[in-house]
Amino acid sequence: MPTPTINGRACVVNGKPVDKVFSNGKQVYGRNLLVGIDKAVRKATNWLYLLATIPAKSIGIGQHLCFSAFINNTPYVKYTLHGGSRCDIQAIDSSGNILLEQHGNEINFDADGISQVSIIVPDKTDSVSLFIFTNWMNMNTHYGYPKLEKGTVATPWTPAPEDVGAVVRSA
Repeated sequence: MPTPTINGRACVVNGKPVDKVFSNGKQVYGRNLLVGIDKAVRKATNWLYLLATIPAKSIGIGQHLCFSAFINNTPYVKYTLHGGSRCDIQAIDSSGNILLEQHGNEINFDADGISQVSIIVPDKTDSVSLFIFTNWMNMNTHYGYPKLEKGTVATPWTPAPEDVGAVVRSA
């Protein structure tokens, strides 16, 4: 059986990137499906900041997905007195209707951490949209390391294999 190797950027088996790797029954690697996005920490410029929209045909109906991001609130605590930030995910049909919306764990205004949310892509989904939601944060939420992966568990950030060695755009 071939041994998967993680080169710090992607997990490869027989020279091809793989979607998931398990160790002792626990998922330890998930391929980042967000192509062209780097890990830099950036400001969410509105209360429901759209990070990406992915066509369902590139993901698959019935697929389990996990969206995660590092939420960096503590440097900005002097500008906020309450609130928090989280990852949100929506499944949208071809008419723009929201079929399913899920909310991740909220990171308090005075804390940093990983927010993650999972979804099973429902029938009739045309696209999946990923958001950073800010609640009473006066647009002082910063995020980084965004990742969309197959499965229900957030794993450490890696670039999409297509981005290894490529110039990527800001998220």
